[in-house]
Amino acid sequence: MAVWTIRSFLNTDTPQLSKLWLDHHSAFRSNSTCSVSVWDQCVLSKPFFDRDYLALAVTNDNEALGFIHFGFASNLTGNRASDANTILHSICISQSKDEDNIAAGLLRHAQHTLKLQGATHITALGTTERSAFYLGIGDGDNLMGVVARDARTQRWLAHAGFLPTRPMECWELDLSSFRPPMDRLQIAIRRTCTVGRLLDEDSNQWWLSSVLGHCEQVRFNLVLRSPPKVENEIMFWYPDSTISEIDSSVVRLWLPTVPASEEARERFIYLMAESLRQLQQERKYAVRTYASADQQPTITLLLRLGFRSTEHGMVFTKNV
Repeated sequence: MAVWTIRSFLNTDTPQLSKLWLDHHSAFRSNSTCSVSVWDQCVLSKPFFDRDYLALAVTNDNEALGFIHFGFASNLTGNRASDANTILHSICISQSKDEDNIAAGLLRHAQHTLKLQGATHITALGTTERSAFYLGIGDGDNLMGVVARDARTQRWLAHAGFLPTRPMECWELDLSSFRPPMDRLQIAIRRTCTVGRLLDEDSNQWWLSSVLGHCEQVRFNLVLRSPPKVENEIMFWYPDSTISEIDSSVVRLWLPTVPASEEARERFIYLMAESLRQLQQERKYAVRTYASADQQPTITLLLRLGFRSTEHGMVFTKNV
């Protein structure tokens, strides 16, 4: 077995990071890639990227055997990052007999580093509320923890004391077959509300704009006609089509909390349906979103609109 040590990221490491990503993901037959240009444009260019939070296990010959990316993340409301939202963004290990030891060493390094910075709780590998990197790049867009197919990462986290805490699901809608729900209540809502696409699609939230800096954002809002009032807003996003190495054909939906009252919920369904119809007219291929298995109102709404569950994941957490 090769002798290895752990060090922080260097600018010359991107070819090895790309190779490690491909090796790790091919182990569970994932099509996800992260080329050198994607690393440069979508990960390392983030204004909150910190080289000390991207660690590599390397041999004496500087051959990278694995990496772990970790740090602090916001809840995507635009607030400053804090130790309440500590996260493991990614861990990729080359397939070898020593992979479990390498993963254990990298996880210990990440936990020790974060604990020294005041962290008390770590989430892996990303949720709909807390994710800062690899959106549109990693499996599940890095929004659904560890995907079910990635048994190696699940094993490493379990051995490191992380506990499975929140099951997640990927939901997808084929826009070619989408038909808006139509009943008396929806017809009545159409007479009292309008749905518009926001012309200024840049978010005024610094954190969210930075997280999705490599993506296009599309927003729609629901306006009550009498009295005029904006009641709700939803946002879609997809990787910039100029980044050829990642898929921009599938639009992602960032779902807000579903309203509690039946009347407001029906208006929200109308907002969703009209937004999806406009995306359909723009010849978008599909829409994808993520929800926890315990978010029953959200799942009920997605099923009503024709979404289908396509993949499962699990969020892991640990107190340090």
